[in-house]
Amino acid sequence: MSDQRPANQAFAWPFAREHNELVRVVATQIECDGTMQRRMVDTARCSAGPQWEDLAVRALAVPPQYRPAPGTPIYHVSLDDGTEILVAEDDLCGPLLDLVTAVLAIGDAVLAATLSAHRLAAFDVHVLAGCCW
Repeated sequence: MSDQRPANQAFAWPFAREHNELVRVVATQIECDGTMQRRMVDTARCSAGPQWEDLAVRALAVPPQYRPAPGTPIYHVSLDDGTEILVAEDDLCGPLLDLVTAVLAIGDAVLAATLSAHRLAAFDVHVLAGCCW
């Protein structure tokens, strides 16, 4: 593979892969009153799968520190491969903000039953420990 990149692909080149894996991206917004909004994008079911996958790679390449602030929502983002991050609203920026915003805006609703009981229980412990002060 050549290191020369076409001018029209200069932005996407560092993150592009020949064969992206099909993944599910799940984003959850947790308000301090316990209200949760959870949405999912299954890249196998969308025509824009490669764009979603590239955005997820960029967004999760360098996860921000988890620094929750009193009275502000936190976000949990996960991929099928086991990648998970918790991020406070004040630390959402760049590709991570784009990913969370897009998944929550146009993703499919996810019921708690679709997540394994173990993952959900472990997740809820982290949320309760970090969100409400």
